[in-house]
Amino acid sequence: MFILNRLKFLQDLFPSFSEVNQVARYVTVAGSGSGFTVPDPNATLPLSDRHILEIHLPGLVVDAPAVIFYRTSHTGNPSFTVHLNPTRLTSHAFGDVGPNSWHEIIPARVLKPEHNELTLAVSGEGSVTFSDIVILYQSDQLKVKKPIPDPVISPN
Repeated sequence: MFILNRLKFLQDLFPSFSEVNQVARYVTVAGSGSGFTVPDPNATLPLSDRHILEIHLPGLVVDAPAVIFYRTSHTGNPSFTVHLNPTRLTSHAFGDVGPNSWHEIIPARVLKPEHNELTLAVSGEGSVTFSDIVILYQSDQLKVKKPIPDPVISPN
């Protein structure tokens, strides 16, 4: 044991490493290609926010920061905030012309592997259309299981 204690300095000089698979993955928010207008002018009762539920991030490395990208266009002079789970990512008051493209760093531990909620809130005069929403994150899974679609049988 005495010899091992005396050789401890070697371990400090030459630390050991372990390799972990990590890949970059992204998820697009369903329906964001055509955009979400908040408040929705076609709604019977226009709401000042939109909640997007059930955003899943397979293999998420929880301790790593991520990035969210999205576009906005607006009418009038509204303000908006973007929350991911309880964390506010963006707060902006429009006074300029659009459209605008945004990217924000999502701090580590804000995202969860499953059941994330994105909230788009608008206040003031006018509306904001959010589109092209993508979350880029680190994953420790090289492969993700997806359900196989049922084959379509031809009537011929």
